[in-house]
Amino acid sequence: MNRNRVYFISDVHLGVKGEVRDSRLQEDSLIGFLRSIRDDAEVLYIVGDLFDFWFEYRSVVPSCGGRVLFELHGLVESGVRVVYLPGNHDVWLGPYLEREVGVELPGGPLTVHHQGLTIFLAHGDEFRKDWKFRFSRLVLKSAFCIGLFRLLHPDIGAWLARSTSQISEYRAQTQTSRNRNVLMSGAREQIRKGADVVICGHYHYLLQEPVGHGQLIVLGDWVSQDSFAVLENGVIALKKWEPS
Repeated sequence: MNRNRVYFISDVHLGVKGEVRDSRLQEDSLIGFLRSIRDDAEVLYIVGDLFDFWFEYRSVVPSCGGRVLFELHGLVESGVRVVYLPGNHDVWLGPYLEREVGVELPGGPLTVHHQGLTIFLAHGDEFRKDWKFRFSRLVLKSAFCIGLFRLLHPDIGAWLARSTSQISEYRAQTQTSRNRNVLMSGAREQIRKGADVVICGHYHYLLQEPVGHGQLIVLGDWVSQDSFAVLENGVIALKKWEPS
């Protein structure tokens, strides 16, 4: 078995209302992809928003996406490292995923090294510099905020999350000049610091573009595109999953 490929996905949004396509079909597609990489993957990086909402109570976890978690556990058991960075929808990742599924939760952003490349990974919303975003992130990650949310009944917490998440958000993310400026500025900063490749999600469209002496890759999503990046023999490419 030759594990010589590194895979990257983002923005699956398990549990989102299925306005684009049936959620079961979305899961089936992702599961097919996960099974297809079991024999050749060294690492799978999930670059945020695997879930549309994730919060671990002391004895309760969300019920959606169980079949996908089972497949991720199978990948880990087969010898594939699965590394999961938080996004803006699953900022509250917890120990259940490490303990029961076996994924690695290093936090984010993250710099990794594979096949001679230095790769900077971030969900992508971190590239925003405005104070409102940074303040909201600090609040969401605070122990006080997490403690308050834990006081809610899990059904109420899940309802609140669903009520603030709209599929139109994913359709609206396009290559506007503002988005492009945010992405390019963030990529240039990391490439100046030594990255060869900057990979992110969040924006729900596909992009692979040179930036200085490096390159920027935006991963698209699994809401409608079923897209991923793969690194093999020092070359990284964007692709779309199509069942054989």
